[in-house]
Amino acid sequence: MKELKATQLIAIIIACIVFCITGILGVYWTHSMNSAIINQQVSLLNELSHTQAAVLERKLSSAFTASKILAYEIEHHKGDSSWFPEYADKLLQSISDVDSLHLAPDGIISQFFPIEGNELAIGLDILSRDKYKEEGFYAIKKQQFVLVGPVELVQGGTAIIGRAPVFLYSGTQREVFWGFVSSVIYLDNLLASTQLQKLEERGYQYNLSRVNIGTEENLIIASSTKPLTEIQITAELITPSGEWNLTISKELDVQLEEREIIGYTVSITIAFLLAVALYIILIQPQRLRALVKAKTKELEELAYQDPLTSLPNRRYLQDTLPRVLYNNQHRKRISAFIYFDLDNFKHINDTIGHDIGDKVLVVVANRLSNLQKKSDLVIRLGGDEFGILLGNIKSNNEVEKQADQILESIRTSVRIDNSEYSLSTSLGIAMIPEHGYDLVTIMKNADMALYQAKLDGKNRYAFYNESMKINTYTQIQDEYDLSQAIQGNEFELYYQPQFNLHTDKIIAAEALIRWNHPEKGLVFPDDFIPLAETTGKIIELGYWILESSIAYLARRKKEGKPEILLHINLSSKQLSDPNFVTLVQDLLIQYDVSAKLVGFEITETLILEDVELAKQVLQIFKEMGICIAIDDFGTGYSSLAQLKNLPVTLLKIDRSFVMDLENDIDDRKIIEAIIAMAHKLNIQVLAEGIETREQWNMLASFHCNYGQGYYVSKAITADQFNLLPQINHDNL
Repeated sequence: MKELKATQLIAIIIACIVFCITGILGVYWTHSMNSAIINQQVSLLNELSHTQAAVLERKLSSAFTASKILAYEIEHHKGDSSWFPEYADKLLQSISDVDSLHLAPDGIISQFFPIEGNELAIGLDILSRDKYKEEGFYAIKKQQFVLVGPVELVQGGTAIIGRAPVFLYSGTQREVFWGFVSSVIYLDNLLASTQLQKLEERGYQYNLSRVNIGTEENLIIASSTKPLTEIQITAELITPSGEWNLTISKELDVQLEEREIIGYTVSITIAFLLAVALYIILIQPQRLRALVKAKTKELEELAYQDPLTSLPNRRYLQDTLPRVLYNNQHRKRISAFIYFDLDNFKHINDTIGHDIGDKVLVVVANRLSNLQKKSDLVIRLGGDEFGILLGNIKSNNEVEKQADQILESIRTSVRIDNSEYSLSTSLGIAMIPEHGYDLVTIMKNADMALYQAKLDGKNRYAFYNESMKINTYTQIQDEYDLSQAIQGNEFELYYQPQFNLHTDKIIAAEALIRWNHPEKGLVFPDDFIPLAETTGKIIELGYWILESSIAYLARRKKEGKPEILLHINLSSKQLSDPNFVTLVQDLLIQYDVSAKLVGFEITETLILEDVELAKQVLQIFKEMGICIAIDDFGTGYSSLAQLKNLPVTLLKIDRSFVMDLENDIDDRKIIEAIIAMAHKLNIQVLAEGIETREQWNMLASFHCNYGQGYYVSKAITADQFNLLPQINHDNL
């Protein structure tokens, strides 16, 4: 009991200390924030006051300039003022800040411009007005310009007037005072040229004042409705006459007081809550330890369970399998691990949505749980991957039966939200202990078997065997060799000529890639292109082919060789690459090669993968001037009717129709039909695989445009192609 009281006392003391420190820090923070706001406002006021002062200075300087110009003209004309109306009109047009001008010989206003609205001012004696005569006499005495105001004009309105005394024969014994010339700026116009009134609407206050140079009296020119506050900045105006000041302020007392109240309240509240929380923590260590222990146990249970399907997860398998395998070994039981995923499940997520995909996974998990025996363990490994550990089996036949049940269960259509989805799966099976006795080995071997099941056509199962390991290692080595070949530039382009069947001229070529393997020698595309596509290297390899082909065209141009059309084969991944069009455009610009010298060859199968995408991308290339050719035409599932809406320039008839052209009448009919229909669609035709003169002649008689084949040349290196002579049938 004493120990508890002592703990409570210590907790109270510590809580009080924390409360005081936190409260002091909160008060200090509140004062700091208010000081920062004041400093920020002072800086803003300083900028505003000097900006508005500069505007006023420019306006008042206009009065000085206009008055001095008129004074000079009076002196120049020896006191004659007949020129004044016309001259004043021009002067006001050039100095727009001044509202009106007037002349006052002997201090009496005699002329005003504009006269409209100012008639009452004519005859006014400036030096007889008590309020402003001191500044008038001061201007005469000092012979300098003065600013007078604010003046209540007899004709109405309030103005600032700039007066300049005029002396005739200045600087001589005949010097005599002539009178005043004055520039009038209405106070409303003066203020309208600034932002002072808008600033007042936003809560600012201002005061524009000047010192009367005759009486030293401080005169208020204009001010805001509300008086200035404590936080204010004064800017001195540099004027031609006297001391002028502009003061701007901002009312912050209410805002600062509100922030202080909020700051103090928040600080005390936080200090109190922190002190209470600390007190509770200090006096209840046992409760906290129990709570932590309970939460830890709960988290451990969650860590072993998949949140979507409620099945055990991969971590549970990792932690549980060693013990299960040890018990099975001790009891001499045979086990099996089935590793599988759903075939093409990504298509469901991508096209229908992940929400539906998750519901499908839950259905699959429930079906697997229904197939589970007492000694079995169903695991969700992640994504659409599952595993089943068959804990006690007697033979491989029992595993096969279980695998068939899984396949049949998954094949049953899934109905979600009034829609049905067809599924299938592929299973990889590793026997225990025959195929491993640790988790890493078992899962690796089951994964190899799964890969083999997918290669065999999916929707089936496969048992692991040693040949799979060999094939896997071979594939890994091939992938490594391909990566090294790309990095080491072991590839080379060969060029097979394409010729005009009617002019006997070589007009184009097809670029074909070869791999100069350091051990295997020359490797043809059929042996490495499929690997490049499955590993994703086809994009990088396709880029190399594209750039190398365009670079070859650039070299031919630089060497002055005749232009040729170079056809480049595209893969489906290149066609679906969103950056491919930009890449082609950049390479053509980089190597200064015309698009009309480039052709792209695509297969019918590639087009059918996504007709709309193919149409869109190929149309862009055709508009650039690139030739679009359909390769191996006639071997796929499309037709000319299906291709009529595609931007196709050239059809390449597959060599399988040409190789027996002399003997097979059906081949001849097919070729004639293809050529005739293509020409109707304004598509030119090239026949592949021409190996004899007779084939050449027959194709020419069918009005086929171009040919390609061993009759002229096989695919050859760039140097050999550059030296290739024109076609001479006598030498072939």
